[in-house]
Amino acid sequence: MSSFSPRTGDLMQAKNTYIAISLLPTCCLALSLASCQSFSWHLAAIKKGDTVELCLSNGDVCPQPGGVSPGSISVYRWDNMHDNELVWDAEPENAITEGNISGMVTYGVPPKDWINKLAPPALVCGKAYLVNPGAHYFALKCDGTVIVFDDPHLEEFFSGKMHPQNRTK
Repeated sequence: MSSFSPRTGDLMQAKNTYIAISLLPTCCLALSLASCQSFSWHLAAIKKGDTVELCLSNGDVCPQPGGVSPGSISVYRWDNMHDNELVWDAEPENAITEGNISGMVTYGVPPKDWINKLAPPALVCGKAYLVNPGAHYFALKCDGTVIVFDDPHLEEFFSGKMHPQNRTK
């Protein structure tokens, strides 16, 4: 007479196998999300003649060694806290082989092998310009200086109450 009588060790092994298999999708999801982390973009800006030279990077060093791959660059002019307009949009000529750029970009001048989708107007002093990627602002002040700041300080910029420590480094 043959009867199936699972032993305690077999039950414990089956239980451990079930737990390991059920954790597998969770671990795969966590690894997948970790590998899809978005880059933290940084912006620096300096006045260059009648325009502004921007430096985009994913780290503290600008330009970043090895360059950056932004996919596209867009700039919105903010005339006040509520009104903004796309003023410059550039993208690689060939989206499939976009490659890296140095990260040094003159406002309105597309990087090598890029094209302007929208040619920009001249910069206007006293306006804020939102740069994507990164969602950081630069502004050409009417005294000729350029400042860089992030979104929480947009209202301070327009009210004229921006403290130097609130500027993005």
